[in-house]
Amino acid sequence: MFTAPGVFGLHSNAEIQYFTNAAKDLWLNILEMQTSDGGGSGGINREEIIQSIAEDIQTKTLPELFDVYNIRKSYDVPSPTQIVLLQELERINQLIVCMATTIADLKRALNGEIGMSAELDILGSSFFNGFLPPMWARLAPPT
Repeated sequence: MFTAPGVFGLHSNAEIQYFTNAAKDLWLNILEMQTSDGGGSGGINREEIIQSIAEDIQTKTLPELFDVYNIRKSYDVPSPTQIVLLQELERINQLIVCMATTIADLKRALNGEIGMSAELDILGSSFFNGFLPPMWARLAPPT
């Protein structure tokens, strides 16, 4: 019985990982090749979809900033767990501020009020393709 050698002589587990990564890369490349003028039958275009997603996130998803100062004052002597909580609240506040400012800038760029930067273009592509924007992922907890 003849068994075909693996890809580049890789171990079978490495070969599985290779094919998995190749399939993911192919899928991402297909998503990135989407254009904004697909059907032409009166559907909404890419910019309108991005604008709609940005509007939804801005109005429905973004919470208010946490009042870290008053929360900190409510603890006499914070325990180690409470200190970690305060640190996490500060990080979440940074993420909320980043999200709010980048969404506002993206909406302004789509309206032509400011220029579209590379970061805003990546943000819009992430919205359109359904991915977490890299600039938000850097600030988000790795969960």
